[in-house]
Amino acid sequence: MNLLDLPQTLIQDILELLPYDEVAKKREVCTLFNYLGQQILNKGFNKIIMAHAKNFKRIKSMLPRRESERRNHILSRHSDILTSIETRISMLTMTYSKFIDLNICCFIPGRVLDEINSILRILSTSTKQLRPHEVLQELRDISSMAIEHFDEKIAVNFKMEHRKQLAESTAAGARLVVCSALGDISFSGVRRTGISRPVDHGLVQQAIVQLAPISASKSHSDSSQKDRQYQLQRSLSQKIRLLEVSRKVQDRRLQEALSSITELTTQVSELKRQMEDVVANMPSCAVKRQAVASADCLPPAQKKPKV
Repeated sequence: MNLLDLPQTLIQDILELLPYDEVAKKREVCTLFNYLGQQILNKGFNKIIMAHAKNFKRIKSMLPRRESERRNHILSRHSDILTSIETRISMLTMTYSKFIDLNICCFIPGRVLDEINSILRILSTSTKQLRPHEVLQELRDISSMAIEHFDEKIAVNFKMEHRKQLAESTAAGARLVVCSALGDISFSGVRRTGISRPVDHGLVQQAIVQLAPISASKSHSDSSQKDRQYQLQRSLSQKIRLLEVSRKVQDRRLQEALSSITELTTQVSELKRQMEDVVANMPSCAVKRQAVASADCLPPAQKKPKV
């Protein structure tokens, strides 16, 4: 029995047991695996968004409302890690969601989903203080590489294919409009029958000869107007493309700035905690130093003379 002879639901259940990275690799097997893998990856991305929101809500409910107490809480670093994950999810959504909604592609980097799942699992099971830089280092690296590779290698091909399809559809529509048969439709919109009616061919030829220069001038004006419209549309499309490119560059810079801001806030919070720990341990050290200094400054004991 062949594996592909099984029902699709059973194959999908088998693939869902694998990590998302393996599902993304198994898409190369055949068209059925590609179709099922795309569905699993898209569902996995939505599941991770919901799981992150659920964990963030749970951690926020456990933290105190005051900022000073929140910084000293045990779960404060959990909140910082979840905030950094939120920025990464927003960057991935901005990169892939447009193409996923248009059914052009699926969420490709399954390894990113596995990494986010492992981090969320750590946050849900451990209550000790974590180091955000160590926990998030792998996620930052692979998510940044995935976004850059998609923007530079994959999205460009999708846009070119989409433009070709639009050009073909517009050309086909123009051909349909030109070739549409309207000879059997009257001006009232009622379809005419094929009854032959007597026609005065001499009058028709005279009318055609009289209208020939008018039609030629009209066709020339129509062609010039179409050329102007074409040039205008071309210039507008070029401007729109430039605006799209600049907007994408600005969005990428904004996301990089947001990620750097979140990283800096986590580092600042860690430094604040370390400073507070140092300040808390300062009085005991000062007392010990004062005691040692006072003992060193005592005058030497005078020896009694021997009798």
